[in-house]
Amino acid sequence: MGDESDDGASTLATQGGIGLAGNVVGKVLGFLFVAAATRLTSSSEYGTFVLGLSIVMFVQGFSSLSIHRSLDYFIPKYLAESNNGKAKKTLQNAFVIGIISSTLGAILLVIFRGYIESLFEEPQLGFVLLILCLLIPIQTINNLLLTTFNSVKKIKYSVLMKNIINPITRTISIVILLFGGAGVLGLVGGHLIGIIVTISFGIVFFLYELDWFRKTTAQPISNRALISYSLPLVLAGVIYSIVGQIDSFVIGYYLTSSEVGHYQVAYLLGSNLLIVLSAITPIFKPMIAEVNSDTATLRTRFQLATRWVTMLSLPIAITLVLAPGIYLSLFFTDEYTVANTALVALVIGYMLNASSGPEGMVLEGLGYTRLTLFNSVVLVIINGILDIILIPQIGILGAGIGTATALAIAGFAGIIEIYLFEKSHPYTSRLFRTYLAAGVPILLGWSLVSKVDSQILISVTLPIVVVISYIPMLALFGSFSKDDKQIAHKIDNRIGYSIFSKIIR
Repeated sequence: MGDESDDGASTLATQGGIGLAGNVVGKVLGFLFVAAATRLTSSSEYGTFVLGLSIVMFVQGFSSLSIHRSLDYFIPKYLAESNNGKAKKTLQNAFVIGIISSTLGAILLVIFRGYIESLFEEPQLGFVLLILCLLIPIQTINNLLLTTFNSVKKIKYSVLMKNIINPITRTISIVILLFGGAGVLGLVGGHLIGIIVTISFGIVFFLYELDWFRKTTAQPISNRALISYSLPLVLAGVIYSIVGQIDSFVIGYYLTSSEVGHYQVAYLLGSNLLIVLSAITPIFKPMIAEVNSDTATLRTRFQLATRWVTMLSLPIAITLVLAPGIYLSLFFTDEYTVANTALVALVIGYMLNASSGPEGMVLEGLGYTRLTLFNSVVLVIINGILDIILIPQIGILGAGIGTATALAIAGFAGIIEIYLFEKSHPYTSRLFRTYLAAGVPILLGWSLVSKVDSQILISVTLPIVVVISYIPMLALFGSFSKDDKQIAHKIDNRIGYSIFSKIIR
């Protein structure tokens, strides 16, 4: 395994660190894209683009069959067994199935775009869908490439594609197009240009790095085993794709495209709570699969990952909850501060979900893909029901509450299932102490927000105050473990200065 001495801490820290760094860069670049889009177009135009993109991604989730989610289970397995021919065949089958099925989905969307436009009563939506339908097969190829790199533990290529190349080219493209007066077409065209450039680089990375794919002759694989594992994940992926879009659908139906745009920026800002969790997700599934018969190691890795995710996510949550309107106004415009309550609801839900750790990857790594499907169904049903009940009554705040509640329940459901089947859970006394350490940062941050009038000053100093007060509280409450100290020591050795070890002490 390569890191048996620390039960996977080094692998999790190294690969997760690459993912986290990429996520941070990607988030910053992503915000630049949205900031440019919201400033250079009206909220109505941006809302129409978001609604169209939501519909397209919903169709893409269905039509691609989410076939990419099977790659990071079978590819590592075959490569570990030196069955390169089967690994190659798995990749070939996945690309063929994904491209054909997603192309059919794009054709169907073109056929029914007029009906969709009349349903949402948005006159520009049909034209937007006509162009954005190209994204369906293109995004499918992109997902397959990203998962392939994760499967062979070359996360750096996924980071380059997803978090650097795509947002940079997308932002530059929309700025040029919008300054040229393209309007909503500029948003659509910029998005397409970004993803096309990204997969072009991805194909180059694929051919350069996967030399075994070029040199190996494909061998037959067990379609029965592939389908047995993949089918629940395919359905789960289709269902889960609704989660990111259902709020926009219901808001667009009951309210206006402007409200869709308002909620979307809150959703984008609130999703920062998952930046740490999503950083370790690509590497954590194979880490669980390789020890799925060792309950003690599985439990240790699950608890370690959950504590790290919680520890690193709490400062972000505290900052956004204490000053939601300030950051919405700063990153976007004053118009979007109406989404501040929705943002608070989303942050709380995302934090509760992050506190469940990577429970979904644990279930998939153990082979419980049907439970993943079940949890996805529960998530969508709860989200949808609450949206329909709450949005007509309290607007976009209802969408935030619906999503937050669904995410929290689905996360806890996964924890219960893992405990019932594997007698493992992510909760430890150190995790509880991590929450206790957040008390002082909350009080200091609230005091700052209530006494300082300058929004710019608050936006800059609030995260600094939260982090600086949070770290000593973690040490005071004994939240750090020997794994943290080992990783801190390795980082200090690499940079040549004793910094992180002193912080932890």
